[in-house]
Amino acid sequence: METNYNTQDTCTVTGIFATREDAENAFHILIELGYTPEEITLIMSEETQEKLYNPHSPQINFTSIDKDKTCVTISDAINTLGKYISFPGVALMVAADLNDGGVRALTGSVMSERYAQYFRTRINDGEIVIDFKPHSVLERNIVAGLWENYGGDPLVRHLRNVA
Repeated sequence: METNYNTQDTCTVTGIFATREDAENAFHILIELGYTPEEITLIMSEETQEKLYNPHSPQINFTSIDKDKTCVTISDAINTLGKYISFPGVALMVAADLNDGGVRALTGSVMSERYAQYFRTRINDGEIVIDFKPHSVLERNIVAGLWENYGGDPLVRHLRNVA
């Protein structure tokens, strides 16, 4: 995938992670940089959510997390912001503020059909997508570099022509 980290126009960064551990590390980087869960979009298949983030799993504590509390893990974000979304042939778990970032990540208007198909395939294979709009070019570059260290495949999408 072609990546350009140095352009200064408005963009969004989307990464895809093959393991829960890598996705958690990528999510934690954003939280540490001061992003709120509402600024981060998580997308995974319903099957992946059930397998990795099942509320009945002994390793996950879903005890009444207050929506005003800080989400520090993907499990927290799923519990406070998670919604199931279905399209013909696919059911997704999306943890996002669907008024902004979630809609941005789900619409085809900012993603070419080639990339949309790439992400659909990876999601169906059990991988986790994380999307956010960087606060600055510096943060975009830092996050993209760190995500690559966690096995992520960051894609910087420039939003110059988006209405």
